[in-house]
Amino acid sequence: MSVARTFWEKATAAHVYCAQGRIRSEHYARHWHDLAAIMRSTHFGAVIGDRTVARAVAEHKSYFFCEKDAGGEVIDYFRAVEGALQIVPTGAARESLASDYASMLEDEVMVGNALPFDQLMQACAEVAARSNMGAKPSDLKPR
Repeated sequence: MSVARTFWEKATAAHVYCAQGRIRSEHYARHWHDLAAIMRSTHFGAVIGDRTVARAVAEHKSYFFCEKDAGGEVIDYFRAVEGALQIVPTGAARESLASDYASMLEDEVMVGNALPFDQLMQACAEVAARSNMGAKPSDLKPR
């Protein structure tokens, strides 16, 4: 799988988590760790610029992973990849993610230097900001 595909798959999974406010499985925090690692790589500029892959991921997930947010509304993956990506949870969702991340650190699941959780969330806020800024107005065509 390409770095761009990996990034957009993980970014949209994190987006769904933030919209739902619930954790899917043990060690789910790995997605945030990976997003921050991709941001620190030389690939990040090309990854966030590859909106063809982003839209392909959104289309695939729209068909096969139709999810609803905490309010019962269908999550729009296209909006997420076209400038409305939200990957930093708040409240109880953030606490659950922090707990899952701590468990991963305890289990020594991470390879290399894992960021402390608060730094990870800061990095992910930057990931979202840069990804959202990378969406050009021409990317926001009606579907």
